[in-house]
Amino acid sequence: MLAYVFGLIAGVFQPTQTSINTKLTDYDRSPFVTTLLTTPTAIILMFIIVLISEGSFYLPIANIAEYPWWIWIGGLCGPVISILSIICLPVLGSAETMMLTAFGQIMAALVIDNWGMFMSPVIRFSWQRCMGAALVIAGVAIVAGRKEASKKGHSGGFYKVLAFIAGIACSVQVATNGTLGKVAGSAMRATFISMCFAMIGTVIFTLLILTVKGREGIYTEKASSGDFKWWMATGGVAGVIIVGSNAVAAPIIGAGMVNILNLVGEMGGGLFFDSIGFLGIEKKPVTVKKVSGVLLMIIGTILIS
Repeated sequence: MLAYVFGLIAGVFQPTQTSINTKLTDYDRSPFVTTLLTTPTAIILMFIIVLISEGSFYLPIANIAEYPWWIWIGGLCGPVISILSIICLPVLGSAETMMLTAFGQIMAALVIDNWGMFMSPVIRFSWQRCMGAALVIAGVAIVAGRKEASKKGHSGGFYKVLAFIAGIACSVQVATNGTLGKVAGSAMRATFISMCFAMIGTVIFTLLILTVKGREGIYTEKASSGDFKWWMATGGVAGVIIVGSNAVAAPIIGAGMVNILNLVGEMGGGLFFDSIGFLGIEKKPVTVKKVSGVLLMIIGTILIS
């Protein structure tokens, strides 16, 4: 029973992490700086977790290096997911951001499964999985199909595409880190390595933007919002909870069921956070339309899994 609870907790902490990181971005005025500040916390926590769970800190880097180059990109997907989520949340809201991200994640997972990309098990398209995908698309259309207010000349559609790309990055990260975990001999070791590469990727990407666009490309024009609060630095902790909860649940109830529970937690948590204006997010009421869309996505995910 606890495994099911862990799966739901991991899902709920997805919008929680995004909301916390968004508030830190309101303070430091940069999603890049936010990622640079929160990732080291996650790395330190994962270092401690690996030491405790594995009893040592052996990393088989030489063995991993024998595999294709893409085995390392799971970590690079981390900052992509974090930065895009931070950018999208203020415009789309927590529920809509998470739903579009889940949409991209499921669609990418279908493609990865069908062709066995990144050394994943091959699971071909079937009428059941296609029907599930159709229900997911219908659910997203119901919930996220309305027009959004523009921001800096961009329509809501621009941010929806970014959220969808974040979802694709999620699936790529899961697939590549899954293979990395097998090679490293431990999901926890793979997570630590992935987070280290996330830090490296964030630094390189930030320096590249800084070189090309200067400070204007890194920082937003708006002034800092309020004072710094200690909980703004807990985004990395939320990330560890997500990874740790899934790592505990998956071996017991299977990755498919964990995926379903994550989605339920993400969607339910996103809708709840929108309804209460969690951490200052603009309140958006829970409507029958939104609930119907979520239910369709959940049913579709069950068929796919």
